[in-house]
Amino acid sequence: MFNVLVDPSSERKIIDLRKLKFRDLYILGRYNYSYAHKPLEKHTHGRMIEICLQDEGIQSYHIGGRDYCLKGGDILLTFPNEIHGSGETPQNRGRLYWILIRIPGKNERFLNLPPAESRMLVNGLLSIKPRHFKGRRMLKYYLERIFEAHDSGDTPMRHAEIKNWTLRFLLDVLADARQFAESRTSYQIRQVLDHIQQHVSTDFVPLKKLAAIAKLSLPRFKARFKQETGFTPHNYMMLQKIEMAKAAITSSKKSLTEIGIDLGFITSQYFATVFKRYTGQTPNQFRQQPRKQKRADIPILRLS
Repeated sequence: MFNVLVDPSSERKIIDLRKLKFRDLYILGRYNYSYAHKPLEKHTHGRMIEICLQDEGIQSYHIGGRDYCLKGGDILLTFPNEIHGSGETPQNRGRLYWILIRIPGKNERFLNLPPAESRMLVNGLLSIKPRHFKGRRMLKYYLERIFEAHDSGDTPMRHAEIKNWTLRFLLDVLADARQFAESRTSYQIRQVLDHIQQHVSTDFVPLKKLAAIAKLSLPRFKARFKQETGFTPHNYMMLQKIEMAKAAITSSKKSLTEIGIDLGFITSQYFATVFKRYTGQTPNQFRQQPRKQKRADIPILRLS
């Protein structure tokens, strides 16, 4: 059985939403500490997800052997049966919100939503990765509206208002988590592009190695790379090589065969075939044209 410890001081406010006959909403809390408090002891919440929103200040949490440092605007989730606490770190000065959401059983509907919507929302919350990300400003507003609706007394619309603000909060948490995950993947793809820039001049980097750098499966990596760059990984590497070849042809006195071999092309014929495919000219035609006409016709993706 989950026990609620209510601190009567003005620094903490905790409401028990089960008293309003919410089966899936348990606790909404807020603390506003003006001084540090003792560390939060290790604990778990059974079949519940806890969502914390750090509004002001900095707070550390320890979950699954890893430390998380929350700053203003950060969201942190703990999932069912996860042991968590603040370790040896005190609960610092600042303001933090937390809400406990019960995971419904197999045949139960979350917040009485239609079955399909209930499953989508619950599965979305359970599959959020990573657990720590930046939330939008409106999240605090939604939680304050829940407090306000709770404190308004037994009005006809109180239950509906709390449900509405909770759903808006959860949907925005899902959206922020998804946006953060996509930006994180973009960082991974930039890591891949950086690796290509460093190694593609002498060889073709195996796609499995690039997928490992991005920490994605090979099919997912190829799809994500194409989505973010507009090129397949192979075409992107080939474009980089052709740009390097054009620069070498323009500035170097090396033979075309040497340039092709330096860039990892097995034969001069293969080098000439690929070069013409991407530029419309053979390497020799490109070398023979006046310098002022030697321009980059290939759109190369630059790292930001």
